[in-house]
Amino acid sequence: MRIIFMGFRSFLEHKRGVENVIEFQSKALAFEKIYYIHFGKNNRAYKHNNYICISLSPLSLRTFFIINRLLKRIKDKSTLLHSHNPLLTFLYKGKTDFLTVHDGLYYLAKSKRENRFKLILLKYIEKRIYKKSTCVHFISHFSKKMSLFKNESKYVIIPNTSIYETYVEKKPASKKTDKNKIHVFCVRSIEERARFDLMLEIADKLKDNFIFDIAGKGPLLDHYRDQVNKRNLRNVSFHGYVNDEQLFNFYRNADIILTLAEYGEGFGLPIIEGYLFNRPVIASNRCAIPEVIISKEDLVENDMDNIVDKLKKFNFSKNIDYREYYDQHFSNEIILNKFRNLYLTVVK
Repeated sequence: MRIIFMGFRSFLEHKRGVENVIEFQSKALAFEKIYYIHFGKNNRAYKHNNYICISLSPLSLRTFFIINRLLKRIKDKSTLLHSHNPLLTFLYKGKTDFLTVHDGLYYLAKSKRENRFKLILLKYIEKRIYKKSTCVHFISHFSKKMSLFKNESKYVIIPNTSIYETYVEKKPASKKTDKNKIHVFCVRSIEERARFDLMLEIADKLKDNFIFDIAGKGPLLDHYRDQVNKRNLRNVSFHGYVNDEQLFNFYRNADIILTLAEYGEGFGLPIIEGYLFNRPVIASNRCAIPEVIISKEDLVENDMDNIVDKLKKFNFSKNIDYREYYDQHFSNEIILNKFRNLYLTVVK
């Protein structure tokens, strides 16, 4: 049996988020061949580990003909098609076996206050791709609620897991840090919805006792680095993209993980990764985060005083095994079994 995944970026680039989810899903069954189709700088095919990767040049009128010719050549009746890319799903004339929805197109566009024409177009595309999919996979109840999906008989909700599970010890050693400083770690795409404007205000209020390390790239990375310099925030560092080993070190070195969101947070992967490293998490009471967080006590409103107060008064001596919570709800074994059963239902 073979499977074709349709995603966004190359595995050879800065791999995070969707690419990691696809890598995990590909392990659900012993597939004879695994194809991965994504957008890139040009049209080319290449091998990466056990994947046959196919890069498509940026979206154009030719993409419709290219994707349909390509799938006609590599897809047969025994090949599963699992898409994370709504545009490629829309352009493909045939049926998609599985469509994973992280956040609905129309919901995101409305949240970003896109123009009316774009809203109408994305609304049509989103509704169309649901009709073309045999089964729609949502990563949370929130992502389903905010979608335009209406068919209650052909969907499944399976949360994310972390591909880093095999790299982490059961109880990672705590960092030997300055006892007078509390280290806060955040890993996010640096964009408007992640509320880094609010995080800088918080860091300014807590500059005497807290250190904020932020990992991730995005369109506003340079902007916030400039803001840090202009405001002389010596307790804040925007590290940009970090590799896996650096990411592990940040998680291990952190006293607490902070995840802020205004919209567009269909799950909250940094939250469960914090738990994987047995670290406490404070996160916004928004989007899908309440579904993932270990306790409502760890939720905050997007208000500076509320978050500052929560960080100042957080009880780090609480005897909570965050890794156990991860293992019971989001472990590789649990999520992999769910995808294995999902794929087998279509095979049968």
